[in-house]
Amino acid sequence: MTAFTVGQLLRIFVAEGAMRGGRPLYAAIVDFLRREGVAGASVFRGIEGFGADHQIHVAKMFGSARDLPILIEVVDVEEKIAALIPSIDEMVSEGAMTLERVEFRRFLPRQKSRA
Repeated sequence: MTAFTVGQLLRIFVAEGAMRGGRPLYAAIVDFLRREGVAGASVFRGIEGFGADHQIHVAKMFGSARDLPILIEVVDVEEKIAALIPSIDEMVSEGAMTLERVEFRRFLPRQKSRA
């Protein structure tokens, strides 16, 4: 069994409607993370939440939902996460970030053996 790696989980909370360079902020952040070679990142769309303005944003079964909460989770070693935070700070003008210690294990694509 492969051992787990000690690392960090960075959570970035932004609004769905937040933009950067004419595109959704969450997409810009994920592209940045991919270019930086992080171990992994995922984006989740919330069904209800509020931010600094304390205005509730909720997904409705029928009708359009606007500006729902977006959560970006990033996992990597502490040094890599620490190096990313200043750039993410620059990208996010409104939202929040949390950081916690985790142990993670990556599952990488298996190489096909030649027969």
